[in-house]
Amino acid sequence: MISEKLSKEKENAIINAARKRFAHYGFSKVTMEEIAGDVEMGKASLYYYFPTKDDLFRAVIFQEQNELKKSIELILEKPKYASEKLREYVEQRMKFFRILINLGTLSVHSYFDTKSVFKKLFLDFEMVELDLIKKIIDEGKLKNEFNPDLPDNAALTFLHILQGLRCRVLRWTKGQSLDDETHKILQNEMKAATDFFIHGIENK
Repeated sequence: MISEKLSKEKENAIINAARKRFAHYGFSKVTMEEIAGDVEMGKASLYYYFPTKDDLFRAVIFQEQNELKKSIELILEKPKYASEKLREYVEQRMKFFRILINLGTLSVHSYFDTKSVFKKLFLDFEMVELDLIKKIIDEGKLKNEFNPDLPDNAALTFLHILQGLRCRVLRWTKGQSLDDETHKILQNEMKAATDFFIHGIENK
């Protein structure tokens, strides 16, 4: 039991060290030797936990996704209107997106380096997001805040709107780090789209 705990602690230490490296240099420029040095362990020992850099990168992204999931679940528990919960969800999603940019996940070069690594992760997480959005919308319908006759694909439509705005910025910035001005523009567009969506599904 103690060795399992120590093993998990070491694994978390590796993931955290890798996250810092990826955030500072981007996926492509980081080596396993550098990460091993950060956690003061041999390269062979590092490979015991993560056989490839792709495996380690996947663990970093998975950790970030879990953090977003937890933050959204906390939003669901708040005694607020469903419309406010949707707005808070969008804010958390924006923070997550900026983290991914900083990690180098969505940069032009890193995208091709890591496409196979995070493609399934993002497809799986899309289903998690979809479920969380649906819960918020269902709560709004149950409390008569949203139109009870909303189609089943309302949550998916909303998610696609957010994804579309994100893709627009990626094309614009070519996947490079978001400066404050670009981040603000995207943030304002996300807020406007969310307000339009909420206005359209409100129970009038």
